[in-house]
Amino acid sequence: MNSHRESLKRLRWFTARASNGSGACVEVAFVDRKSVAVRDSKDRGIRPFVVGGQGWACFVQSVGAGGFGPVG
Repeated sequence: MNSHRESLKRLRWFTARASNGSGACVEVAFVDRKSVAVRDSKDRGIRPFVVGGQGWACFVQSVGAGGFGPVG
């Protein structure tokens, strides 16, 4: 389990370009070609969760289509 946690720490994390810098956003990192890790930018000490690429693509599409209300 610790080796998995250490491998998540070495990922290249980023936020969306549309992020306003307030810190109220999530950070993502590509784990491999099939999964994405997601964490809270305000509390990076909390263990991130990992979703499959298809689930991530559906989430991003829903956000872009306004599926979660106004963004920003």
